[in-house]
Amino acid sequence: MLPQEPLLVTLVKLVDRIPIPPPPPKRGRPKFYPDRLFLKALTIMIVRHLHKVHELLSVLDQPTDEMQALRALLTERGRYPSRRTWERRLKAMPNTLPAQIGCLGRYLVALIQPWANCGRAVAIDSTVLRANGGVWHKKDREKGEVPHTAIDTEAHWTKSGWHGWVYGWKLHLVTVVAAVWIPLAAELTPANEADNEVAPLMLRELPPEGPFRLGRHSLQCAQREGGV
Repeated sequence: MLPQEPLLVTLVKLVDRIPIPPPPPKRGRPKFYPDRLFLKALTIMIVRHLHKVHELLSVLDQPTDEMQALRALLTERGRYPSRRTWERRLKAMPNTLPAQIGCLGRYLVALIQPWANCGRAVAIDSTVLRANGGVWHKKDREKGEVPHTAIDTEAHWTKSGWHGWVYGWKLHLVTVVAAVWIPLAAELTPANEADNEVAPLMLRELPPEGPFRLGRHSLQCAQREGGV
């Protein structure tokens, strides 16, 4: 009987099958390490709840068969990224993830055909995410004073109906409404960005089938009536 491959190794291998959107034109020397390699690393960080590069490298350095297999999947032509490369490339990933999510979503819609036996619809909504490292109070922001370096100065304030005032970010998401919920577009903005300003930009990522658009209220009604 062959030994079973660890689930995380299988999941990281599946990243090689994800379609990657074409990179924008860029001058200078081409990257040695492909973006897909850092998408694999991000997958490991999400599954293992790792938040910093040093945590990722510490876990990968463990002398287990699973970590040995993962390190091999994160090697490019016999080379393994340095810690500085990990930090630089992972920090830049949020800029490319929305295009990656849209590309993968359109691919899955074409492959799975989630609307084959139901009406075509997508849902769009947002959720607020608290920033790590504390908050930047309005009085300090107006003065241009940052009390400590852990504060995320690119985040912003918003008022949530569930949580009150929150300092952080807002995740905007468009998903397929069907038996399988597939993300089609995503944007991460400062928390004070209005949904109606971000939504038109995200709807451009929808597949050409022309589905109905549902906001939060209409989606809740459809769920209560058994329509999704």
